[in-house]
Amino acid sequence: KRWNCLLCPSLTMRVLALLALVGTAAAFVPSQPSPFGAATSLEAKHVNKKATKKHVDRRPKKSRMSDIVRKPVVYPEVPSVPEYTISDAP
Repeated sequence: KRWNCLLCPSLTMRVLALLALVGTAAAFVPSQPSPFGAATSLEAKHVNKKATKKHVDRRPKKSRMSDIVRKPVVYPEVPSVPEYTISDAP
């Protein structure tokens, strides 16, 4: 008689519903405290590039030979002007 009651469909459905509820509730339980202080995820495989390295890596590359061997522009020389003028006026 006892086994006959366990094989009852309504009881089986209740047990399955309880197991499903327990399984989904475990997803919302907070994790154990980390020895590193705050809850930090240390699952990264590679270090991310920072802003300047990423910018340099993704900038347009010089592919034409005329761009690669280009010489710097020669500007005319600026005459030197004194910054201060010494005057005898009071």
